[in-house]
Amino acid sequence: MHRAGITLIELLISAVIGVAILGLIAAGLRSSSDSLRFVQNSQLLTEDLRNAGNLVSDYLSTAAFIYPPGVTLTVGSAGGYTVRNPITNTNTWRIGQDPAIALLQPPTVEGGVEVVKFVMIYPLNRGWVVGRATGAENPGPDPNNNDKWLLYIYERNIAVGTSRLPNGLPANIPTTIEGSSGNLLADYVQPGGFGVGFANCLGFDETGVATLAPCPVAPPLPLRAEHSAVQVRFSLQGEIRQGGRDSRVPANPLLFEAAPRNLPKRLTDITLN
Repeated sequence: MHRAGITLIELLISAVIGVAILGLIAAGLRSSSDSLRFVQNSQLLTEDLRNAGNLVSDYLSTAAFIYPPGVTLTVGSAGGYTVRNPITNTNTWRIGQDPAIALLQPPTVEGGVEVVKFVMIYPLNRGWVVGRATGAENPGPDPNNNDKWLLYIYERNIAVGTSRLPNGLPANIPTTIEGSSGNLLADYVQPGGFGVGFANCLGFDETGVATLAPCPVAPPLPLRAEHSAVQVRFSLQGEIRQGGRDSRVPANPLLFEAAPRNLPKRLTDITLN
């Protein structure tokens, strides 16, 4: 009589099938975990970009002067890693050509000295910063995303001096800003994902009342308060490389538009006495 039971071969086949099934289950769990982590990171990045865009809009809405397209700015020192233009690899920025927004806030008194605060928002190359930054300014190594951008903000108080306009701005708007360094505002910005446009610049009618005017191709020198840009539009889009592919976050760029409320209302507001 043939004896019923499980042979060694059957046990081996069952073990192989079991291992294969466990492998498929583990791969599925890992894929689900990766997908969940990507969704969570995408939500956080979108929120960070939205917060950064709102902050930039707040700065623009309170500005007393916005640098118009065509102006070349030299910011910080040539060797400073926090001011390095990812397009030119220098510390010079051409407004309207390079992705940057620069402005002056209304005058305040700091330490008994009347100053205006220079503010610039701009991108840096992520890999460049990671290789040089320390402490909280280092966003952390991520070799797969070294080509991404970081959004930075640079702030510097500038003494108004004796050539003071009625609205408190200096008679000649500075274009060389020395000292200080930038600070991290947002991570994982798509290369080219910070777009800036200027809709209009400041103008004055025959009675000296402020109006909107097209921005000139080349702003006059020296740069003065009446040459301010008025309406600024900018966009932000993030990008993360995960699993060998780049994913844009959010799928469509976040769009912002702002206009300052502290610009001169009449030409006499910025006429040197």
